Amino acid sequence: MKHDEALGRKNSILVHLSGLPRKILSLHGREDLTEFVLRDLSHECCFNLKKAAFFVDNPDFNCLKGVAGYAHVENPTVCDYLWDHPEKFRARIQESPFNQRVRDLWLPSLQRVEESQEEMVNKIAQTLEMNDPVSHSLDVKHGNHGILIFEKENQSDLLADEYLPHGVSLLGFCPIY
Repeated sequence: MKHDEALGRKNSILVHLSGLPRKILSLHGREDLTEFVLRDLSHECCFNLKKAAFFVDNPDFNCLKGVAGYAHVENPTVCDYLWDHPEKFRARIQESPFNQRVRDLWLPSLQRVEESQEEMVNKIAQTLEMNDPVSHSLDVKHGNHGILIFEKENQSDLLADEYLPHGVSLLGFCPIY
């Protein structure tokens, strides 16, 4: 990637990420806020993810629960109205087979199974038909752990990797239902 292209890509990611807190506040209190944030993080102007699935691991209740899933192929045109017309997006994402499969996953907590996180991530990714899965985990509210499993559109996009932890942390501000 040329220097000018890299600067443009970096700027695109940072502009996209810096606008997300305001957008999150605009829909504060919605049960489906995680889907909105996940979609924005997956956008080509941000991390350019082909598929993304967010899970919350709660060791106290011994569960790893799928919270939201986004697959670009199921929603290729969803972007312009996402935050301004949330009911349109909600209708589309609720019909998404990928989102439904993610939300239906309910497994034992990673901290209570004998498998490593990598092994469990690979099993989940296989179930969700994700190729070359990558994961990022973070601590979230109330002693829980968030795990984002995703498939990149462009494996060589290393600039996105640099800012991914910052973007994924925004999922921790979303309510979990």
